[in-house]
Amino acid sequence: MRRSLSFYTLFFVASLALMKLSGVLSKMIVARFVTPYEYGIITLVTISLPSMFLYFTNFCFHEMLSNSKEGKNFFGFSIFYSAIASIVVGLLVLFFHSSVFSFLNLPLDWWKILFVAFFISLFSISILNDVTGLFRGLKLYSSTSIIASLPALLKLSTVLAILISLKTLDFLTVLMIFSFSSLIALVVVLVRYHRTISANLSILSPNRDILFFGTSIYILGLFGGLSQTISKIIVSHDLGIIWQGYFDASLTVISILSFAFASMSFISIPEATSSSNREELLYETGRLGDVVRALFAFLVLGVLLLCIYPYQFVGLLFGEDYAVSSRFLPVLAVGYIFLYVQQFLAYLNVSFQNPSEYRSLVVATVICLAAITILLHGFTMLAGILGTYSVLSFFYFIYLLITLKFSKDSTPIRVFLRKIHMLVVSTTITALFLYFIKFPNFLFGVVFASIIFTTLVFATGYLDRSLIRGIFSREGEKEGENN
Repeated sequence: MRRSLSFYTLFFVASLALMKLSGVLSKMIVARFVTPYEYGIITLVTISLPSMFLYFTNFCFHEMLSNSKEGKNFFGFSIFYSAIASIVVGLLVLFFHSSVFSFLNLPLDWWKILFVAFFISLFSISILNDVTGLFRGLKLYSSTSIIASLPALLKLSTVLAILISLKTLDFLTVLMIFSFSSLIALVVVLVRYHRTISANLSILSPNRDILFFGTSIYILGLFGGLSQTISKIIVSHDLGIIWQGYFDASLTVISILSFAFASMSFISIPEATSSSNREELLYETGRLGDVVRALFAFLVLGVLLLCIYPYQFVGLLFGEDYAVSSRFLPVLAVGYIFLYVQQFLAYLNVSFQNPSEYRSLVVATVICLAAITILLHGFTMLAGILGTYSVLSFFYFIYLLITLKFSKDSTPIRVFLRKIHMLVVSTTITALFLYFIKFPNFLFGVVFASIIFTTLVFATGYLDRSLIRGIFSREGEKEGENN
């Protein structure tokens, strides 16, 4: 029997929390054993750069595979493309390593070991991304969640094992751990899910319609992640590796908010492409509309906590040496509210509308990415790291306005406006409690605020109590063998 959508969303949130916690703990431990300069190199080579090139090595295939009706037919082609594209990127970086490393202020005398770490990371996450795309399209939500969290769990467990056995960590050891964790995860996934993977390995070239669908979702989803990756590169170039480390630390803290984003993205495309009735999908109790509004409510709670306790969060996770990264963190946190609404509206439009109706929005996204790159560089040089945060947050708001302008159907936005005044009331009351009550430790305030806010959003009727009951209910539909 298949569980409800609210159960799978909660399962994904729990898996994502485990993944993020593992990633944060890994970085916390490492930050205390290596210098900020070494920390910046490790995160840039094994996380930031592979994430940037992932946009090329996966292109639109993860999004295309998430289409519930047709995506699985093109899994074999996606694997082939990602493998070849990863090799091409690796060869380019290898041939031009001197220019690349100089541009990023990376030490040239370490280029061989840094290149190996980069390529292993890139190749592994590229193939894993195809696998998770396939499993999303098949609506095997539990398996997708497990696969997504596996690399971070392996990274943390290995870091702890080395630390316990050797009592210390050095730069080279950490670099290898961060690099090989994804490769080990890939091997585990290929062995564990070989039946499902092999059953969908036929190499069929994507047709024009499905390729345009995937490309559109891909471009629309680029803005949030790519804008931050571009920001890291610009900060590294304009301000230096140490500031890139500070910036990465602040983004790691603010990744608390990505729970709502990732969960919304995780369920929206498969659910929308498997449904023919938009009104039913968005307004029927317990379905996509209710789940997305619940995620939005807790995104707002996260923004509130980061605005009130930015210094405390950074200090807890990274220590006093990284306190500077908390200074402007609330600026970007508020911008995430605009980006969340924009992404949901864009995903639903692409899933339900004809290509001609959302083509303008796709073009506008490309233009915004080009514009934000120029402005990020200009304002980072002009105002330092404050300019980076301000440009990102400002463009999230502009991007929402552009999406509203080009949307032919306002049904998704009405989902967010349902009882929105109750969300405002719940947020205001919670903020007042935090303002007037002083806690001996800010974590008590976080727990207190979470309890008060959760109680209020359900008590005021902003969220339906049936969402909680739905977590424990089952539906009559069978799910895939791996769930």
